[in-house]
Amino acid sequence: MVMGLQAWADERGYRVAWGSSEVVSEAKADIARLRDSGELDPGFFDTELASEVFPEEPWPSMNAVMIAVPRPAHRVTFDLGVPGKLEAILPPTYFRYQTTFEDVRQDLATNGLPGSRVEHLQGPHKAIAARLGLVRYGRNNITYAPGTGSYLQLRGYWTDAELPERAEPAGPALMPECEGCDRCRKVCPTKAIGEDRMLLRAQQCLTYANENPGEWPEWAGNAPHRCLVGCLLCQRVCPANPSLPVEDTGLSFSSEETKALLEAHDALPPALANSVRKKLAWLGPIYLGPILGRNLAALVKARSVSSS
Repeated sequence: MVMGLQAWADERGYRVAWGSSEVVSEAKADIARLRDSGELDPGFFDTELASEVFPEEPWPSMNAVMIAVPRPAHRVTFDLGVPGKLEAILPPTYFRYQTTFEDVRQDLATNGLPGSRVEHLQGPHKAIAARLGLVRYGRNNITYAPGTGSYLQLRGYWTDAELPERAEPAGPALMPECEGCDRCRKVCPTKAIGEDRMLLRAQQCLTYANENPGEWPEWAGNAPHRCLVGCLLCQRVCPANPSLPVEDTGLSFSSEETKALLEAHDALPPALANSVRKKLAWLGPIYLGPILGRNLAALVKARSVSSS
């Protein structure tokens, strides 16, 4: 069984690791300790991590399988009219994120672990993968895999397949490449990467701000926006990363659709609502909320400033 699983991963360019349900419990305990020590902001934990750390364990006797899947960035085009077209970048994992979880699950069940039960694992995927030795942390608190760097998506699954025990799982570790390097810290526009600890101040990260609706926080208002969602600045300067591949989504928004997105607050004009929502739904559910127009406006402003 294990040879088939490893061969399945190798054929697709994936990295794979597995372990007992104890590894999942230990990873959750790692995060709970950070919360209890005060290193993790309580508000950030409650809104972003609690559902990953404390979900019910449905299959405690099963094995956890973690997969690191290389992902490119993706391009979406907006027609701004007279200023021309704006090519907005979606970092890896921001294009059809949930869809790929199910695609890989079905492929894993059919070809990687045939005849076994394979179900989605809800939990802190980075912490689990780090404990299994699949990835290591960078100083920017993003996980890296050999050969892929941080341009990957972690996917976790429960399985009843009989898999041999592997080496004793370890705690989270910092990449050796991070020693003596502070490129990510220096380039971070919101100072979320500190000198005093490895853990990112996630509640101060530009990505956190642009994933959530509402007005820009005061600390993020003048930050340089480079992506439609997310940031990529700390990853692109990292020596441990290869060049970032960028693929086209094939999606473009007309000048009328772009104008509607920039001007819309709570609703799109009825004449454009269906076409715009269909495109946004294909990109992923995060884009159906009110953040897209706000983030797009920030990108347009950043482009205007850089070209002036």
